[in-house]
Parts: sequence; C-alpha cells; structure tokens
Amino acid sequence: MKQLLLIGLLAMGICPAIAQPNALPEALAKAREAYKAGDHQRFYELMLEAHKVHPYHQGVLYQAGLAAALNNKPEEAITWLTRAIQVNAAYDLTHQDLASLNGREDLEKLKILQQELQQPIVHSDTAFVVKDRTLHVETIAPGESKGVFYLGSIHRSKIVRVDEKGNSRDFTTDGQDGLTSVFGIKVDAAKKVLWACAAPVPQMEGFDSTHTPAVFKYDLRTGKLLTRYSPRVPKQPIFGDLVLSSKGIVFIPDSRNNIIFTVNERSGQLEPYFTSPEFWNIQGITFSDDGKYLFIADYIKGIFRLDMQNKTLTFLPADFPLSLKSIDGLTYYNNSLVAIQNGVTPMRVTRYYLNDTHDRLTSYSIIDRAHPAFNEPTTGCRINDTFYYVANSLWSGYDKANKLKPTNELQDVVILKVGLKK
Repeated sequence: MKQLLLIGLLAMGICPAIAQPNALPEALAKAREAYKAGDHQRFYELMLEAHKVHPYHQGVLYQAGLAAALNNKPEEAITWLTRAIQVNAAYDLTHQDLASLNGREDLEKLKILQQELQQPIVHSDTAFVVKDRTLHVETIAPGESKGVFYLGSIHRSKIVRVDEKGNSRDFTTDGQDGLTSVFGIKVDAAKKVLWACAAPVPQMEGFDSTHTPAVFKYDLRTGKLLTRYSPRVPKQPIFGDLVLSSKGIVFIPDSRNNIIFTVNERSGQLEPYFTSPEFWNIQGITFSDDGKYLFIADYIKGIFRLDMQNKTLTFLPADFPLSLKSIDGLTYYNNSLVAIQNGVTPMRVTRYYLNDTHDRLTSYSIIDRAHPAFNEPTTGCRINDTFYYVANSLWSGYDKANKLKPTNELQDVVILKVGLKK
C-alpha cells in the first residue's frame, strides 16, 4: 500500500509561534503509525488534532482530506482538499485513498479547478538582468534618480547600485561596516540617505555565529555609513523588510520574534514598535498612501492591517477562496496590495483589492503565475504605476553545506516589471 508522506510534514513549514512546538510533530508521527496499522478512524482523529495545532498547513489540510475520504466523509474530504490545492495545486487528487470519491461531481470539479490553478499566467516582462550569479539578490529599491535601483545581496552581504540596463557597481563592498545578508533597502532621496536592514544567515559568504543583525543608515552620495542600529532583544532578529513612513521614519519587521521595530534617531536606538500574539511569521510590510495603515504580510496566516494612530491590529478577511498564505513581499498601490507568494505551488504574484475602508479583501487578479523566470521571487518596489520585483532570489543555489553551487548551475539576477494601471 502506498505510504503517505507524513514524515515530510515534520520538516515543512512548522511555525515557531506554535504554543506547543512539539505538538504537531507528535500528532503527525502518531497519525503515521495509525495509518500504517490500517486504523483509519484513529488516523482521521489525529489529523484533526494536527489541524487544531496548525490550521494553516497545506500538508495537514491534504492529509486530513485523505483521512476523511478513508472514513466515508466525502463532503468533508472535498472541503479539506479544496483548501489544500488553493495553496499547493500539485497535490495528487487521484491518490488511492480517495477512491471512495471517484465518480463524484464535486471531485471532478475540484480536478478542473486544480488544472486552472496550475496554468501559467504571464504579464510581466524583463526589466533588466544583472550578470552576477554570486549575488543572490533578495530585495530591490528605487534609487535617487530615474533608472537607478539598489539591490541587496544575501550571499555577498553588500548593496549594489544598478541602472535599467543591468550595469552594476558596488554601493558597499562585501561585508562592509558589518553588513550581513541584506534583506531590505529604502532610499530617502529628500534626505539623501539609504537605509538597509541585514541579518546573518548560513547562505552568506563567511557566515559566522558571531555576526549580528542591524539596521544601517548610509550617505546616499558617498556610501559612507552614518549610523548603525542594533537590536536589544534576547533572540537575534531576522529583519526581512524595511519601509519608510511619509515622515521618513523607518519600520522593520522581525520574522523570528514577530516584532515590528522602528528607528528612534533622537535616542539612536532601534526600538520595538508593535507585536501581537496573532502573528505567526511576519514578512513584508507596506504603508497605505495616506500613511494611516501599515499592512503586514504573515507568511502563514495572510495579511494584517495596523492602524498607526491607535495601534489597532485587524486581520483582513477575504471574499474569495484563494489562499493568502506564503506572502513574502507586499506593496500597496491604489487601494490594492501586490503580494509575492513564493511558498504556494505554483508560485505567483497576486494583486488583492481592498474595500473602501481597507479592512477587507474583496477580489484579486493574478499578475504572474509560474512565470518562466521564477526561481523563488521575493520582494518588489513600485515606481509610479510600474511594479518591479526580484524574479529569482536563488535560495535553491546552495548545497547541503550552504555553499554556493557552481556558476553553471546558477542564474543571472532577473528583475521583472509590470504596469499596474488599468
């Protein structure tokens, strides 16, 4: 009998925010044993238990669907499977454990939906290509003048200035000023300052456990470091993005501790600004045009809205079934949010439309899905009505020891662009 791949779930996306971090692996291990023993009822009960622990995990959703089908619960099985393929459209809907569903109209409709979700959609064109396969670019930001961009390197721990033809030069050199892997950049052209956030990860060249995360403030004209801001928290943050308010105030999300930090330039400190037990794994953040709201992507749960006046947090419900999981980069544009979803299958860039009060997602459109340039797209930036984003961040470009693979197995940096104005 074909074995379920429950073992794989133990290493897939288990969120550190779970109150009992061992509860999910334990439930899945017990479920695996029940399945092997042919105890389908117990298998079903344990998958429900696993879902209570992690209600967002697509693998749990799929296995719960199989368990329901094995226990003659067809409608429930279809519900689980529908939710699962909205995240991962590659799940097997012909699995032998779904035999009890064969011939059902709802299963056939689900297979049609699955085919639709797998279809490539391409609207973006290549903006430029940077011919350096060792950079591993995670982030892009508009520069101080037309046609200028700044890229942040994970592997080389530096910031690169490029033009719209892909010509590049170092803004900072490798590891300069204690830079580690650069995850976020923003240019404050009015103040002639470049802000960057960086955090050490094993994929960076010369990784050392003594490296520390920080936020860096540079003179845009000279590349000279003006100030370095270090966090004061027990667990080293992983700073995944950086945004500026309309007043030039810096905000940085920490995906490890689920804290949004801000830079207090008066005190010279990096200070916690907001956190919530609702957060599981925060990633990209973006301001509404009026600065009233800060939208926060949670890689596990979806999108939150933070009211900057009273610090009220709202989770944004959606009027559609498409999954909001796995959002990395998030960019506000004209009453909508452009989200880069690199943990769904196929990967996609989706535009989610907000209602007038900005507390609900009413509809969506797919900008790109399974784009041929994709190799884990990450974050983007907007210049007027055009969206630019990193198409191939190349996290897959390392061996098991986190050493960069040979250059013939890597890719040049591809930046895509798409017009957002209808």
